[in-house]
Amino acid sequence: MSNPDTVPFHLAGAFAPVHEERTDVELEVIGEIPADLRGTYVRNGPNPRTGRSPAWFAGEGMLHGVRLEGGRARWYRNRWIAGACPPNTSVVRHAGRILALVETRSPVEVTAELETVGPYDFGGALGGAMTAHPKICPRTGELLFFSNGPSRPHLTYYRADAAGRVVHRAAIEVPAMTFMHDFAITERYVIFYVLPVLLGDVRSPVPIRWDDDFPARFGVLPRDGGDEDMRWFDVAPCTISHTVNAFEEGDTIVLDAVRAPRIMMPHALHRFTFDLSSGRAAETALDPRFLDFPRVHPAVVGARHRRAYTIELCDFGADGSFSRTTARQHDLETGAAVVHDFGDDAMPGECVVAPRPGSDAEDDAWVILFVHRRDGSATELVVLDASRFASPPVARVRLPCRAPLGLHGEWLPDLAA
Repeated sequence: MSNPDTVPFHLAGAFAPVHEERTDVELEVIGEIPADLRGTYVRNGPNPRTGRSPAWFAGEGMLHGVRLEGGRARWYRNRWIAGACPPNTSVVRHAGRILALVETRSPVEVTAELETVGPYDFGGALGGAMTAHPKICPRTGELLFFSNGPSRPHLTYYRADAAGRVVHRAAIEVPAMTFMHDFAITERYVIFYVLPVLLGDVRSPVPIRWDDDFPARFGVLPRDGGDEDMRWFDVAPCTISHTVNAFEEGDTIVLDAVRAPRIMMPHALHRFTFDLSSGRAAETALDPRFLDFPRVHPAVVGARHRRAYTIELCDFGADGSFSRTTARQHDLETGAAVVHDFGDDAMPGECVVAPRPGSDAEDDAWVILFVHRRDGSATELVVLDASRFASPPVARVRLPCRAPLGLHGEWLPDLAA
């Protein structure tokens, strides 16, 4: 690895793994952290212990956390998730448990200080792997998720109540294991996609393949339904990396997602509609830029949303590389998009929305994200005002080190006593 020309993009610059765990306290803050912003920002991502991995999505998982409290940045911690093949994709907190996730395995529970507790299977109710993108319903407190596996029925849907007990499980028959990285919920339904991206050679760094003969369909299922209740809708062949959100509009389901016509092609912001009365599906392009890592305010998950946040991936290469990113706030009613300019040398990561305590308004919130440097220098945690997204940051927390550009994170606000 001495010749930089031979180093793959995901092991160099802003992506390069770090080689030590550390804890640092009382971090430098530029600006002012809002006094009522109390909690911990935690982000997951691959960080191979050996420094080498075959693809960006490979390698052991490492959590990076920043604790905000009383207008101060109390600490930064990074910790590898312990165990064989630990999860490296995302993190969720439900029923008092913080779970690190990857879609090919069961979750691993960690502490508020990011130390590994061990595997978690919902008291034996989880029969296999778990998606890295479960959904928390803001109205019921339920956690909705699925397992996607190589054996029939390939897809299993789960619903856990607010206390963390699995109260519903349904096997859904699909013809093959497809690349179903995400899904969506509404107030009464869950929405799955079964697209022509099939599991390929598991020895490959990216073990998926395109199949021209495989039909592209979306399934709409009542939250308490089973296989016999699934409504299938045919769509044009495509692939989806992540959903934005979904909601009901009369007898129509509206789903926003980042969609590409085939694998290894740029994803654009797209809207699907599924008419439950006629059985017809329609789709519309919302933004042609190469966008990914979409997020919405947690209070509108499963309900009508206006705002969405994405990261634009620039200078896309045939190997899946990108060398620049920008953060965008989308107004999905007007079609406008606002970019926050972090500078030419910056690579912002996924945005996370932190609601202002006591408010569910989409613009009455902060947007929290890591901002990395293209040359691999130190990272900052940045706090933006959602109502003034393009304005200078409310606060910038200078990390004492570099955190690699990773995958998905969460804002974990302090729980009420």
